[in-house]
Amino acid sequence: MQRLKGIVDVPGGTGEEIIWSIAKNYQKIRLKAKDPSLVRAAKRIAIRAIIDRTLRQLGPTKMPTVKRLVDYRPGVEGEIEIASTLDNIASPRDIQPEQIVLERKELKHIACVLMIDASLSMTGEKLAVATSSIAVLAHRLKGIEYAVVLFENKANTIKKMEKEADIEKLIGDLLDLNAMGYTNIEEGLRAGLRELEKAKTPNRIGVVVTDGNYTMGHDPRQLAALFPKLHVMMTTGLDAREDVCQGMANNGKGDMYEIKNYEEMPKVLYSLIRTFNLRLHQRGGTNR
Repeated sequence: MQRLKGIVDVPGGTGEEIIWSIAKNYQKIRLKAKDPSLVRAAKRIAIRAIIDRTLRQLGPTKMPTVKRLVDYRPGVEGEIEIASTLDNIASPRDIQPEQIVLERKELKHIACVLMIDASLSMTGEKLAVATSSIAVLAHRLKGIEYAVVLFENKANTIKKMEKEADIEKLIGDLLDLNAMGYTNIEEGLRAGLRELEKAKTPNRIGVVVTDGNYTMGHDPRQLAALFPKLHVMMTTGLDAREDVCQGMANNGKGDMYEIKNYEEMPKVLYSLIRTFNLRLHQRGGTNR
């Protein structure tokens, strides 16, 4: 820690507090430190701190499941559904494997595109926290396809829907990004729609993180209507445009959430994905 003196203020306190301080100040360390090995060490600490903090913020996670009846075949797991199996059996002395019916608990598969405002108000640490929310959720909760789009004056898809991604590399790349000036929400939404079109599941949802203050492109409220479901996380501040954020949510048949601190994102994102999943299951019920 002594090597960081003069670059950033390293507070006293617990080891966890010191580590998180390094994560939050990684941009300063990267720009000011002359020793490349120090920068690499700080980056490793920052990545791990962001993932660990995201996991703690999330707490226990569990998605609702639906009961599904399937015919038995080798390799398929589940419990025998007695009533349906008995209906299939002509004679107890002549039971065939294909007459057995299994009950499985399955998740509804979901595709989520996370679109994040990467204009001047953002830092690598904020971008990393935002992206780690969906990356950690997708890793912990099976059945989520996801894409990540950053936008400023143009959109940059940093994690495509159809591609696998290493969480640590994804977060590390974000930590090294420099925020840009203009904000083109329209382009971010357009790129998000393109990613949703690639999803294998019809259960698709978009989440945009922005203050709503667009300085390039057209009013994004009209484009929001093209999403099957679009939620808006509005980052609060003096320049925030609540009318734009609420308008996007209304047109996207979703909800708007106010985010005062980026560390709130994992919980909010998990909550809205879980609610979306729950409603899918309520419509689905038990089926075969």
